[in-house]
Amino acid sequence: MTSPEIEANTRAQAELYGEPLGIIVRRCVQTLGVTQARMASLLGISAPMLSQLVNGHRVKIGNPAAVARLQAAYDIAGRVTRGETTSEEGLAELEREVAGGVVTHRSTEAVVLRTVLSAAGDPDEYEAAAVLLDADHPLIAQVLRQYGGHGRG
Repeated sequence: MTSPEIEANTRAQAELYGEPLGIIVRRCVQTLGVTQARMASLLGISAPMLSQLVNGHRVKIGNPAAVARLQAAYDIAGRVTRGETTSEEGLAELEREVAGGVVTHRSTEAVVLRTVLSAAGDPDEYEAAAVLLDADHPLIAQVLRQYGGHGRG
């Protein structure tokens, strides 16, 4: 696969998922302290498939449940990064959710919300709106921060 094809694939991933999958997966792997192979297992896809996605050789994850699991892992990694939980607790939570099958509904909603918000505005606009809403509507401000772009870094 050529470099322009890989670049096109990673741009397509950013449109679908808000960021290229390589960035998303690396953040989860590093923050949760697992290998990429372990992350593939948690997502319910093969390690070679995850590698192809991370390296831009494929554009999207075909299994909606795997997308939901990745979103859950990403959300948990964000909480770990913000100091709201430890990596061990976050990984245990992810394993429980995956084993229990609870992850799909909540995380699918998060994927939709993140996709809609990332297509509708710029992270700085969401941060400015969140600042205005903090005092009277803290939950809405939190959603804007989390799904409007700043919750990704």
